[in-house]
Amino acid sequence: MSPIEESRLTELLKTLNEGESSQPLVVDNSGTRKSPSKSGVKRSKKWASAPSWFAPSKFGEQVANELELFVKSSTPTMLVGGTGLGKTVLTDMVARSVGRGSVGFNCYAGMDIASLVGLWRPKGDGTIVWEHGVLTRAIIDGWIVRIEEYTRATPELKSKMFGILDTKGRYWALPEGGIDQVPVHEDFCLIASANPAGNGYIGTMREDKASMSRFGGVIEINEPLADEKQAMLNSTNDEDLSERIVRFAQLLRRDPLTYISTRDMYYLGQTIKAGMDAKRAVEVTITPKFEGSETAIITHARSVFEELGKDININSSVADAIKKERSE
Repeated sequence: MSPIEESRLTELLKTLNEGESSQPLVVDNSGTRKSPSKSGVKRSKKWASAPSWFAPSKFGEQVANELELFVKSSTPTMLVGGTGLGKTVLTDMVARSVGRGSVGFNCYAGMDIASLVGLWRPKGDGTIVWEHGVLTRAIIDGWIVRIEEYTRATPELKSKMFGILDTKGRYWALPEGGIDQVPVHEDFCLIASANPAGNGYIGTMREDKASMSRFGGVIEINEPLADEKQAMLNSTNDEDLSERIVRFAQLLRRDPLTYISTRDMYYLGQTIKAGMDAKRAVEVTITPKFEGSETAIITHARSVFEELGKDININSSVADAIKKERSE
């Protein structure tokens, strides 16, 4: 075998540096470029602070870069997308990248905002003192605040948020504590997340223009933010199972009504890995979330997990073998 010509090697290195492939480069003695049989997902060094199981996908890195721009300028931003696609994890990842603390809370109908804003607390000597809530503390200290399910927030909370969402002259008044205005840190930033209106999300609604106009950026999350094969491999430590779960998700996602999330995939993988029969695992972790589509989901599950289910559940595979023998 002849050695690789220098000109050919230079060309290959140039291609690699230009980022045409995120996979490691393997070259044989003839100078032929080959793909490795198996390799991990290479994440950008910029987002190395992400949890080990969360390797951002190409789309995930794009959203992270965009969100970072808004965070650095303390611009309020809204992330709109389905549940379980990685919005919260990615926001925390960005917060760590820019060196800021973050705190989050979920909105729901009838929520009491006193713990967020602040309240009067009695002391042992009989006096009462005002104690700032977690949201007020974040505003003063310059943290990133994540508001989950923003469309479910009460009118009381939204009305109080208007002042802090203004791009200029931001203010946070606390008439409850007799405080006209608290200092707003220049690094304070609010990131709200919301599910799409309708599409099976009960209680969600479109924000009115007065509310939406106060968000400097609105980023739509229309696909998972994590590299799901890597995420499944990390959580199950089983390459075959990981590939089957990803394939199963791809089949279900052909229909918008059965679009499962990364979180759904994780629960399914953990349940199968724990020893439950694959078909039964689908029945208890996936089908109850998609009423009316149970038959289609089970059909896809059988096509993807049939042999895997037999391998995992010995009793089930023996019973199936006996039934098959009797039927023949």
